[in-house]
Amino acid sequence: MAGTEATPSRFQRAKFFPPRTDEAATTYLSLFHRHAYIYRPLSGGGWLSAKDDWKLTDTEILKATACVHPKFYLGTRAGKASKYAVLDIDTGSQYHTKAGYDKIVSLLEKAGIEEHNLYRSSYSGGWHIYIFFDAPVSSRDLYRQFHQLFTLHDFEVTKGQLEIFPNPGVKSLGQGLRLPLQPGFAWLAPHSLVVREDRDELSPEQALLQFVRDIECSENPYHHFHRLRAFVERTAATREVIVAKVATPKPLGQVLSIRPDANPVGNPDALDDVKKVFGKVPKGMNCDTWIKGRHYYQNGLTGPGQRAEALFSLSHYLFYGDPENLIRSYGYGAEDERKWIIDEVIKTKHHGQSKDIAAGRQDALKQIERAVNWLPPERRGQKQEKYEPVVPISWVRNNANRASKAQKKIIAAVEDFKDAGTPFSTRDLTLKCGVSSRTIAKYPDLWKPAMEALRSGCLETALHEYNAVEGAASQESLPPSAIQAKIMPPGRLAARRILYELKMRDARETRKYSEAAHRSEKGSQERWRDRVGVLMEKDVSAASERELRILINLLAREVIIAPTEEECVWLSGYISGLKERALSQGQAVQLSIDRIASAS
Repeated sequence: MAGTEATPSRFQRAKFFPPRTDEAATTYLSLFHRHAYIYRPLSGGGWLSAKDDWKLTDTEILKATACVHPKFYLGTRAGKASKYAVLDIDTGSQYHTKAGYDKIVSLLEKAGIEEHNLYRSSYSGGWHIYIFFDAPVSSRDLYRQFHQLFTLHDFEVTKGQLEIFPNPGVKSLGQGLRLPLQPGFAWLAPHSLVVREDRDELSPEQALLQFVRDIECSENPYHHFHRLRAFVERTAATREVIVAKVATPKPLGQVLSIRPDANPVGNPDALDDVKKVFGKVPKGMNCDTWIKGRHYYQNGLTGPGQRAEALFSLSHYLFYGDPENLIRSYGYGAEDERKWIIDEVIKTKHHGQSKDIAAGRQDALKQIERAVNWLPPERRGQKQEKYEPVVPISWVRNNANRASKAQKKIIAAVEDFKDAGTPFSTRDLTLKCGVSSRTIAKYPDLWKPAMEALRSGCLETALHEYNAVEGAASQESLPPSAIQAKIMPPGRLAARRILYELKMRDARETRKYSEAAHRSEKGSQERWRDRVGVLMEKDVSAASERELRILINLLAREVIIAPTEEECVWLSGYISGLKERALSQGQAVQLSIDRIASAS
């Protein structure tokens, strides 16, 4: 009886996850990479890395998911590809607020990522924003695109602020991420950021099904990742152009303004300067502020205490642009571009007049963001959209009518060629229907099948006219010459057969060695279980101190060669029970194998 009490109970999957959850469990388990995983003791302490040759089994993951793992919290590292990305925001992060969350979500939507899920990662209160995809994406590419997206928009991507997973690392295994659905996990409402569902209040089956339902209902199509990559590339290119423009003197030019008249604001000299540039004073412009912004753009800071005025003036200046210096207008919806320009001007032209900028302090950079996002009272609360030119509907209709007429002409010309049985080229078709070659190239479905059909028919009836090959003839030509088909020389054919046989022999040997290794590994595991089973059949309740010590040492040797981590942990627990029995009998057992049990 005592020997039975010392045996740890095995995990019963059907008790926590009935067979009806097998499909959901398969979907859930397929998310995680199994090697180089991480773990943290339930009793406290930091995260540790498992041995590289140990594989995280389905059973261990489901134990943690059911919140019944006896020893550890578990986490995984990135594989070569991943079907999800996670944004990790700690409790003390500057983004752990409603404003920070909204800023992140707005940027994701702008980049083409439409779906995400917000969770509480643990009892610490940190957030995990999961972004699922319907197909695996390269982990390195996924990390690179998200990292560049947030850094381009001046997010602080560091530990404790904002971390991105998968994080495969460059010269290391990378960073690991805590598995979901473990104790402390919760579903958060995105509008109020309060707990919507707590993992501790759900059964393992309910929690698993709800998480898998989140995956199925919020998967982003794979082409959304390509949209993200294209957005990042465009943003990076725009920023590079802005940086180059700031560093390059602008050539002078004259641009006529079509803006309406407005009540002028500013002193007479500033009004005259603005009218020379725009022709008219743009609506809402403060001419004095615009002139100051132009001065700071060209010369930078020229004295102490100018930073605040320079930021506001530069934002006003760039909002309206400067046609004389070929600087376009960065109005509503172009806040990011305006911020990048101001950031570059202040950093490169502060001339040591701002200690905060020289030291790279975040407060100074945040002041730039506040300046470019300032809105007049009448526009606050509205969505700011970038100006896009609108094509008149009459133009669209006219283009559609012209395209329809061109297609009818192409179809009529092709029908004439088919009725006459005359093969034709694209040049013939252009001359026949009077449509340009560029337009014809847009509609290959209208003429290409007929072209190929007429050409193939002509080739079948008069081969000698279209194929200059020896021996070809039509029905009207002379009989073909009696030339025998070329036959491969016997020596070359024999050499190819020998080479093929050698390749097949190598393939058979490789397959045979692989199967033998697999059988050997499987047999080794079975023999290990048989040996352990024989040792555990002994009745320890009536064993003497010497027999108990021998049994413990024999089992300790088997721990070293345990085939899997699960078997190792289970047998270590059994040995611990035997050692407690020996201690209760007054016999201390000292084993060098103890550290293996504790490390597992």
